[in-house]
Amino acid sequence: MSIYQEHSQGQTAEDPFQVFWGGPDRPPRFLRNLLEERIHAVPSGGEILWITYYFRDEGLAETLVQASRRGVKVQVLVEGNPRTGAVNNRVRQILDGDDALGGNLRVLSHRFVDNRFFRACRLHEKLYYFSHPKPRALVGTFNPSGNQPEDPALMHKIGDQDRGHNVLVELREQKLVQGLRAHAQRMFQMVHGPWERFMNESNQVIASGSTRILFFPRSRMKDFDELFGGLNNSGSLRMAVSHFNDPGICKRLLTLARQGVHIEILAHDTKRRVPSWVERKMNKHGIDFRRYVHPEGLPMHNKFMLFNTGVKKTLVFGSMNLSLRSLHANHELLVVDESQELYPLFQCRWDEMMAERQGWQK
Repeated sequence: MSIYQEHSQGQTAEDPFQVFWGGPDRPPRFLRNLLEERIHAVPSGGEILWITYYFRDEGLAETLVQASRRGVKVQVLVEGNPRTGAVNNRVRQILDGDDALGGNLRVLSHRFVDNRFFRACRLHEKLYYFSHPKPRALVGTFNPSGNQPEDPALMHKIGDQDRGHNVLVELREQKLVQGLRAHAQRMFQMVHGPWERFMNESNQVIASGSTRILFFPRSRMKDFDELFGGLNNSGSLRMAVSHFNDPGICKRLLTLARQGVHIEILAHDTKRRVPSWVERKMNKHGIDFRRYVHPEGLPMHNKFMLFNTGVKKTLVFGSMNLSLRSLHANHELLVVDESQELYPLFQCRWDEMMAERQGWQK
C-alpha cells in the first residue's frame, strides 16, 4: 500500500473518486507530494492543466517544466494579484520563457472590479487535470503555497498549507473529468471580466449521476440557493469554513436556525477571515460556532458543508469561501454530491477535526 492509499479514502479502482486529506495528522507536504507524483506519471504526449491561486512551490514548478521538456503539454493558469503581494513571482519566473512553458503560462489579472459588490475578482479555483495514467481531475482547497526553504514571516501571513487542514478529491467519472478539462481550457483561453457571470459557460452545470459541478461567478444562483431551501426543523447543517463574511449567507443561516435547523460551524481562527460580528450573530441565535485555533497556528483551510434533511444527505465542497468576494466575484469551483458515498468520508473528517480541537482544551 502506498502512502497515498494509506492516507486517502475511496481506495478501489472502481470508485468514482478518491479523497486525499492534508492536515496535522498527515505527513507534512502530503498533498504537495501527491501533485508531484501525478506530474511524474504523465508521459510524453500527455497533458497537464493546472489552475491555482497561490503558487510558491519552486520544486513543483521545476517538475512542471521538466514534464514540458519531455513532451507533456503543460498549461498553468495562476492568479496575478493574490492578496499577499508578489508571492507568486518567483514561480512565474521559473515557468516563463521559451525554455520553460512560454505561452502555456497565463497569469490572470483582472482589470475590472466585480460589477455587483465592487470586489476585485481573483482566480481562486484549485483544479489539477492529468491525462495519464488515466484522465483524472483533482479539485478542492489545496494551493502549492509552501516552499523549501520556507519564509516564516510569509508563511505566517498565508498559513502553512503543507501542514494545515486541506483536501483534494480526485474525480474519475469521465463526464465530470472531461467537463473540468474543457472548463480549464476555456479559462486559459478566454478574455476575462465582470461580464462572465452572464455567460452560458459560467452558468453551466456539469452533472453525472448524483454529482454536479458549479462554476462561479454566475448570475443563476438557483442551484446554490436550493441547497439551503431543502432544510427543515428536522434537518442539520455542518460547515467547515475558512472564510465567512457574507451578510446574505449569515441571514440565511439565522433564518434556518429560527426554523429549528441544527447548525454547527467550524471556522478559521483569524478575525480577518471570519470577523467577530459573524461569530457574535451565530452565537446569539443558538448556532454552534467554534473556531479552529491550532497551538502551532496551522490553518483550517477546508471548505465543505454537510446538509442533512433527515431524508437526504448532500455534500458540498470545493474552493469557494462564504465571503462576498468568493460568492460574487471570484473564479470558484463547487462540487455538489448526493451519492451517499462521499458524505460519510467528509463527516468522518469533521469528527476528526472536532476531536482534535477538543483535545487541545483538556
